[in-house]
Amino acid sequence: MKKTSIAKSTVLIVLFSLIGKMMGFVRESMVAAIFGAGFEKDAFVAAQSATSTVSMYIVMGISTVFIPGLQSVFSRYGEKGKHKFTNNIFVIVSLLTILIMFLGIVGAPLLTMLVGPRFDPKTKELTVRLIQLGMPVIVFSAYEGIFTGYLHFHNRFGIAASVPIWLNLVYLVYLAIFSTDFGIYGLTIVSVLAVVAEFFAVVYGSYRIGYRFEPILDLKDQHTRQTLLLAIPAIITVSVNNINTLVNRALASGLASGSMSRLDYANKLNVLVIGIFITAITSVIYPAMSKAFDEGDMEKGKRIMNGSVRSVFLITIPAMVGLIVLAQPIVELAFMRGAFTQADADATAVCLRFYTLALVSISVNNVQNRVFYSLEDTKTPFYLGVVNVLFNVGCNLVLVRYMGINGLALSVSIAQTVVTLVSFRLLRKKIGHIGMRSYIKITIKTLIASIIMGAFAYYAYNIGMGFLGGGKVVQLIYFLVIVGISALLYFVVLDFLGLKEAKDIKKIVKIRMNMRKLAKGR
Repeated sequence: MKKTSIAKSTVLIVLFSLIGKMMGFVRESMVAAIFGAGFEKDAFVAAQSATSTVSMYIVMGISTVFIPGLQSVFSRYGEKGKHKFTNNIFVIVSLLTILIMFLGIVGAPLLTMLVGPRFDPKTKELTVRLIQLGMPVIVFSAYEGIFTGYLHFHNRFGIAASVPIWLNLVYLVYLAIFSTDFGIYGLTIVSVLAVVAEFFAVVYGSYRIGYRFEPILDLKDQHTRQTLLLAIPAIITVSVNNINTLVNRALASGLASGSMSRLDYANKLNVLVIGIFITAITSVIYPAMSKAFDEGDMEKGKRIMNGSVRSVFLITIPAMVGLIVLAQPIVELAFMRGAFTQADADATAVCLRFYTLALVSISVNNVQNRVFYSLEDTKTPFYLGVVNVLFNVGCNLVLVRYMGINGLALSVSIAQTVVTLVSFRLLRKKIGHIGMRSYIKITIKTLIASIIMGAFAYYAYNIGMGFLGGGKVVQLIYFLVIVGISALLYFVVLDFLGLKEAKDIKKIVKIRMNMRKLAKGR
């Protein structure tokens, strides 16, 4: 892909992701207001850990290995081979996920013991029922993973990026109209219907670019078998953050009522940046990087990786600082209404600060893993993922005693940071020079700019709100103004420090402004 095409695709994904995440933001706010942080919400969060979280593993895992597999098949067998491979994967994955769904329904009590081992009997019983209701999500999520990969392979990023909009639309309709009648059970059923809506969106997009279904089942096909074998470690690897979250929720089930919900709210705010910006970067660069490595162009693949990692640092370091210094107003604006109390907001804000320390490392690791997968190496990320989980569990068992849910969040940050540093070392051994000096320089410069930005944002917001007072509307408007000014200050400082990306953005802005002036002068 050309640079302009990559930039346009990234902007399109960011736009759709931003809309979807804002809708998700409203969704979570409504859920907090309706269900608060009580035992019903705890049961729902635990059930989602066993259904939606597992389905997320499948989506990410399948779409991750599907693209290199499809690229390899297409290079050798063309259009005919591409369609045969896609349909073969679809049929085999259908059989496997339907089997998993039925096993999950039967084994719901066992799953409840894993996700909420220290729940009281009432919460455990509700969790079992919610898991059984939510199990079909696994099948449709797998389908979504296949066709998302298919769309990304064809550089149709907009359609795939729009699916969160459909998901959240289904949720919002339920929460606004039907939640008082059907409660937490209805919310679980809607979690399945929302994924069905996503599935229809990506299938429709795939049909528009030529996909046609054919019932093919060829278990002996070499490329299919290789892709499915690669998917197993990939599913685990790309979901390490979710596995750590799953472990944290299990430990949180033994703390005070509402602890799991507060942990969940904090984690969702933390991954908001990843969902909007980092997913856009990895989605666009992954097919291009896979193609470069498949064609043996190692230098081009490394250039794509280098640009991606630098972009991640540019976005996530200021986001991390911003989430830390403005955690309290963010949580209050997002959730504090209805059944979600000030005590819930205070506890969630502190937890968010500890979770946010992992934002940079999780985001960078997403790119690192895509490099390994582009090289058809799923073993290295898998082993690193296992180390990550074991390290996290070890930290959890120590820190939860002294810090409660904050210790659980901090454990994720420590484990993820260690693994990301090790991953850089392993990548250097595998592909040679990866531009570590460049990464260190941009980290230092963005950190300096972010600290200046963070100090301004913290004092400007708190001093300003002390004068303004007012309700939620005033607070929200002033918050957005401060965030906007802080972002501008961040890029001004980066430009002063001589960061290449900041100068490039400055040039683009100047060109656009000059073009507008010329257009007005005609």
